[in-house]
Amino acid sequence: MYFLKYAAFTVYGVAAFTFVYYLQLALIIEQCRDWLFKTIQNDQVYDYIVVGAGSAGSVLAAKLANAKYKTLLIEAGGTPPAFFNIPILSPLFQQSVYDWQYSTVPQHHSCKGLINNQSVWPAGKILGGSSRLNYMAYVCGHAEDYADWFPDFIEPIIEKNGSLHVKEILWPTELSTAVLKGITEMGHSIRNINKELRTGFMKVQLTMKNGERWSSDQILHTKHLSTLTVITNAHVTKVLFKSNKAAGVEFVKFHTPLQSLAKKGIIISAGAIGSPKLLMLSGIGPKDHLQDLKIQIISDLPVGENLMDHILTGIDLVTLETSLSLSLVNALNPISALNYFLYGKGPWTSAGIEVVGTFNEPFHLNNTVLPNLQLMVMPIGVSQDYGIALRKAMGISDKIFQEYFAPLAYKTAVTVAPVLLHPKSTGNIKLRSNDPYDDPIIDPNYLSEQEDVQTLISGLKFVERLISTKAMKTLGASLYKKNFPGCEDEIFNSNEYWECYIRHLTLTSYHPAGTCRMGSVVDESFRVHGTENLYVVDASVLPKLPSANINAAVVALAEKASRLLIKNKNKYLRHQVSKVCYKIEVFRIRSNKR
Repeated sequence: MYFLKYAAFTVYGVAAFTFVYYLQLALIIEQCRDWLFKTIQNDQVYDYIVVGAGSAGSVLAAKLANAKYKTLLIEAGGTPPAFFNIPILSPLFQQSVYDWQYSTVPQHHSCKGLINNQSVWPAGKILGGSSRLNYMAYVCGHAEDYADWFPDFIEPIIEKNGSLHVKEILWPTELSTAVLKGITEMGHSIRNINKELRTGFMKVQLTMKNGERWSSDQILHTKHLSTLTVITNAHVTKVLFKSNKAAGVEFVKFHTPLQSLAKKGIIISAGAIGSPKLLMLSGIGPKDHLQDLKIQIISDLPVGENLMDHILTGIDLVTLETSLSLSLVNALNPISALNYFLYGKGPWTSAGIEVVGTFNEPFHLNNTVLPNLQLMVMPIGVSQDYGIALRKAMGISDKIFQEYFAPLAYKTAVTVAPVLLHPKSTGNIKLRSNDPYDDPIIDPNYLSEQEDVQTLISGLKFVERLISTKAMKTLGASLYKKNFPGCEDEIFNSNEYWECYIRHLTLTSYHPAGTCRMGSVVDESFRVHGTENLYVVDASVLPKLPSANINAAVVALAEKASRLLIKNKNKYLRHQVSKVCYKIEVFRIRSNKR
């Protein structure tokens, strides 16, 4: 087994290195083709312009175009190359040319085990946005997440005319079975939490079709939309205004400045980082901050504030005395590749997550109470590819990897990770300068509130109880008892140790939200306060984090926004028809009088 793993690490290292260069070459070829064969006319007029082709933007553009609106969708990245739909390759897309590769400022209270105390924040720079980079988990959350601001939250996004295809995981390992049995031993419920919108645990559902990743941009190709124009490799630099009315956008494509105009509206769907950045560059944001950067103010709003994110810890914390059916050795087996390409089955259909669930600590029997923790179970971890991909994607330092994770490389280490669902700590996003090509300053202010640490400690205690169940003992599950570097002076398993551990191994769940919050920045129709014809629809408008991975909620938001905009059109048409009918009736009455 040692030799097989060593060989697997070597082969995987070469393959990963080659694949990263393949992605770079694919983008160069696509950009050359785009530059040679696609021409864009300046000052084109559309009904709607959507900025950002991510989870929300792709859905919105497709729905509006299907309603016969002339729609322009602008994306900074390119189109996905071949192999982008293979789930098991997900970690290799992060930190690639299809990722904005953001990072936070050094954190004072957290991230001490990461390079320069900075959290790495991937964001998709590609058609499909972050739905092309994520781990495909489809989780809706809890009914209480939406009760006071999105009461009609349902699942329209996976019905016949919806925007996503969803499937239960196709390649669960023995770990998922043991975890769910252990959860039952602990008194928790196994149920379809997406259908019932309450606490519980289940095998994860994935955005997948026929074993392939299904991302939001694929809705753009499900039918021919003659009213839709898609421009890729174009960086939007500013929203254009006439007084306070959004009239168009400026963008740059291959160093050529261009602009397009919109009659009915500009919809910004650039994500929790990109949307506040573009708003502030356009003059919408905190007055003092914009004045410091000499940006003309359109509307003084708290754009960039209320930054929230789900925080995760516990990577590789559980070891097993048995191997699993998903491993690097198994994935590199040529039979696994054949099974995937011929039948859409096997380990290549796995994106890494097997079980998800939500719960309250301390344990609450009432499953209608909003949960404070999520559990994510992954049969993989940083050590299982010897730090080739996952370590870099998480930003874990070389020193930490060698001292703590490397000794696990030839063992079976898995991740049973607690996720903080509703952090009290919030941060902000600010402009670095008025240059649209400068990355913004991102400060999530992780773990600045002690209550967040205590909740995560409760989550780790839950994991400890879970692996002590009879079901988990059949796999020989136990905690990895090596003290985390920097926490050697603390007694293992004490609250003081776990606090130190959490403050060192503080990881993003890739769910930033709230920076254009509904209520303070946009109204319930997604319109930006103090403006006309300007909307924001993406994770940035979430007033609070859902008790789940956020992709499902973001797509649901886009569905709702499209219904509102199309409903307004139908109201206008009915009004126009009524006016015509009224005029006809008046004419008929006058004619009869004659």
